[in-house]
Amino acid sequence: MSDKQNLIFGLHGSLYGIDVDFVREICWLPELYSLATAPVDILGIFNWRSKMVPVMHLDLRFGRGFSGCNATDRVIVVKCQSTYMGIVAHEIFDVQFIDPQPLDLDLIQGRQSQADRHFITGIGQRNETLVSCLDLDRLIREPDAVVALATEAAPVLAGADADFYSRCCPQASVADRAIFATRALQLKISAIQNRGIQTEEGVLVVQIGTAYFGFPLELVVDVDALDRFPLSIVPVAPEYILGQINWRGEILPLVELGSVLQIPTLPRQEIVVVKIDEISMGIGVDRIFDVFYLTIDRIESLPISVSDRLRAYLRGVTKYEDSLMYLVRLQELVEREFLPQKVESRG
Repeated sequence: MSDKQNLIFGLHGSLYGIDVDFVREICWLPELYSLATAPVDILGIFNWRSKMVPVMHLDLRFGRGFSGCNATDRVIVVKCQSTYMGIVAHEIFDVQFIDPQPLDLDLIQGRQSQADRHFITGIGQRNETLVSCLDLDRLIREPDAVVALATEAAPVLAGADADFYSRCCPQASVADRAIFATRALQLKISAIQNRGIQTEEGVLVVQIGTAYFGFPLELVVDVDALDRFPLSIVPVAPEYILGQINWRGEILPLVELGSVLQIPTLPRQEIVVVKIDEISMGIGVDRIFDVFYLTIDRIESLPISVSDRLRAYLRGVTKYEDSLMYLVRLQELVEREFLPQKVESRG
């Protein structure tokens, strides 16, 4: 039997099918991080089960007009060979056996774009509606040159350094923005709480200034966006105290590490809530990137160029993408810099 089970989803009234063997999960579209070097069809990336997954929009892949995303959109997470990808869908319908018939090229010549023909294995039916069955391997792996003619007519998104809303959801309301941001944060927290590998240690990857740092996951209890908390300024506070926040009904100090470690910082955008013994506090960081797992043998010695001030609170470095990530002795740093009375009482 040539029939295959396909997940049927809708986009702008058209139906598409994906072989269910490739589908890993369906989730609500979260806020996405931009990628400076991403192809035109990639809206951004998000943290899914500790993996940074790029999200594709078929309108852009097929070189059609792009009208933006909605708060009701979903992301279908698929895995093809070793590559993970998210595909935006307006609606998810059902799983159905479909026997895709090859495209009649003579019939559709001049009526269907080159990209459509290239990325579709055939046409099936759901009730009385046609379903275009996607060739997932080509859709994910073919270089952009294959659809160069189609994408010439595609609209240019705002620059990759623009935020998710100006790039992908220019019509999003304040309520919609809160929904997207909450989904992204919930996915981050889920990745932190659900991964339990004994042979590896996990770190939360953050950016402070131009450098990447890894905070030990066992000390992280929450992550959030800074602009979601009214910040109360503390008069005559040390330079490293940014203020106080109300986190789940608890008043926490919000500190920053740039002045402590003597490194320049960018505008802080996000908060990492940590708990050291019985004391909780928020740490302002420029950006939160990922949950990263590594084994001890991947930790290397600190470069000679690292300052003595910074060296005192780092346990080593490891490779993160194409950069170095410094692994922070977070408990020691917090206790010595922010809780000196605790260190003295131990002595």
